[in-house]
Amino acid sequence: MAKKEKAPPLMSSAGIMRYFEEEKTQFKVSPRAVVAFGLAVGILAIIMNAYYGLWPG
Repeated sequence: MAKKEKAPPLMSSAGIMRYFEEEKTQFKVSPRAVVAFGLAVGILAIIMNAYYGLWPG
């Protein structure tokens, strides 16, 4: 006898996806990468301001 595949249960509200279904299509970025990128941009901005004579005022 062939095995039946389980169908996902019906959702109670139209348009609402469960978290684990939505997670498959998203781009993941670690919190460390976000903080590192922010620090790098901030340091670069300070260096460029100092180089072009805009900082310190």
